[in-house]
Amino acid sequence: MKKPVNNVNPSLTMVDDDVLRTPPAARPLGPDNRVEQADTRTEQADSRTEQANTRTKQADARTEQAEARTSQANLRTDEANTRTDQANARTDQANLRTGQAETRSEQAEARSVQAILASELRYRRLFETAQDGILILDADTAQVVDANPFMKDLLGYSQEEFLGKKLWEIGPFKGTGASKIVFAELQHKDRIHYEGLPLETKDGLRVEVEFISNAYFVDQKQLIQCNIRNITERKRAEDEIRRLNETLEQSVAERTAQLQEANKELQAFSYSVSHDLRAPLRHVLGFVELLQKDAGPSLTEKNLRHLTTISEAAKRMGHLIDDLLAFSRVGRAELQKTDVNLDDLMRDTLGDFQTETKERKIAWTIHPLPPVRVDRSLLRMVLVNLISNAVKFTGARAEAAIEIGCAPDEAGETVIFIRDNGAGFDPKYVGKLFGVFQRLHSHTEFEGTGIGLANVQRIVNRHGGRVWAVGVLDGGATFFFSIPNQKAA
Repeated sequence: MKKPVNNVNPSLTMVDDDVLRTPPAARPLGPDNRVEQADTRTEQADSRTEQANTRTKQADARTEQAEARTSQANLRTDEANTRTDQANARTDQANLRTGQAETRSEQAEARSVQAILASELRYRRLFETAQDGILILDADTAQVVDANPFMKDLLGYSQEEFLGKKLWEIGPFKGTGASKIVFAELQHKDRIHYEGLPLETKDGLRVEVEFISNAYFVDQKQLIQCNIRNITERKRAEDEIRRLNETLEQSVAERTAQLQEANKELQAFSYSVSHDLRAPLRHVLGFVELLQKDAGPSLTEKNLRHLTTISEAAKRMGHLIDDLLAFSRVGRAELQKTDVNLDDLMRDTLGDFQTETKERKIAWTIHPLPPVRVDRSLLRMVLVNLISNAVKFTGARAEAAIEIGCAPDEAGETVIFIRDNGAGFDPKYVGKLFGVFQRLHSHTEFEGTGIGLANVQRIVNRHGGRVWAVGVLDGGATFFFSIPNQKAA
């Protein structure tokens, strides 16, 4: 059955335009034409079918794309929902933390309030129990806004008698002129200190006080705190010390004059010893020599021994006089301190003993010694005395040993020691070693006058050092002396 022509899509009938334009009465209606028309329509139908299929495929593709986009949109929606849920969870956590922070803040504020209250309580207790008077003044009006209880103990006025009154209206501070000047100074300075400010108590007694003021702000209002300490007893003690010092200075002057007079007498005595005592000794020695020379052949051996004893005693007396004079000079001589190389001084000193010790077997051990600041000549006297003792008291040893060195430093001083293996001494008599004329051995055992170690102690003491010894009877001795280091000297 043939479809109406007007239902055919014009875009598909371009081939049959002549046929369509041919009037029906003029067109041949033969079988071939109908077949062609049918083929054409078939082709057109196939073309439309293909186009429809193409559009269907395109529609399917767009549908798939739409479904994919829908899936993606759904996925993004799910993700957005998830993020929203997470955001809501974070918001809940933030709200929780905010609540916790607010709670902590409230707790901190509560603790702060408690701390402030505790601080105020501590201040109040300190204020009320202070053993100094405290006044709090309004910096603008000079009125007392607070006074601690000690003010009553200090000046006799109660707290009520201070409160609300201006500084110059209070009994101890009465006198508008001076008090107003003081207050004006308080207003313009952060801190003021008066020492020995005179005040009067309610009973009319005069007290001297130390007055210290400090300005500070409380709630933007300036206050002045005045601390008032009673120093009457301290001032009285200072006056007493000043009086005693004046008396002491007078006593020192008198004693100095007496000492100078004593020194003059000592010098006169030294002159007398040096000249007046030596002359009789020289006479004794001279006459002994004359007797030995003139009457020697006629004298018995016993008488000759007596003369020898007299001569030796006179010589010892001469040595004793020399040592006493040396001891006296050591106490009066002014120190001439210089930097001294102890190694050089030790070599110089040991040279004095070469003749005395050349026939003896002595093992000398001399360690390096540090430099010191001393009076060289006086220190040489110390070394001579100590080395002389070591040489003397090792005289009975077949093999003597003398060691000189520097002991481990004490605080701020250099310590020198001289050790020997000689006769030593009984430790219980160590206190007698450095006394004048004190001897721990008899003259028959070891000669000497007992002045040497006393001279050593006096010289070392004058240098600000110390001297001491350790020893064992018949087991040797070690003598130590110290010299302050150059920085400490």
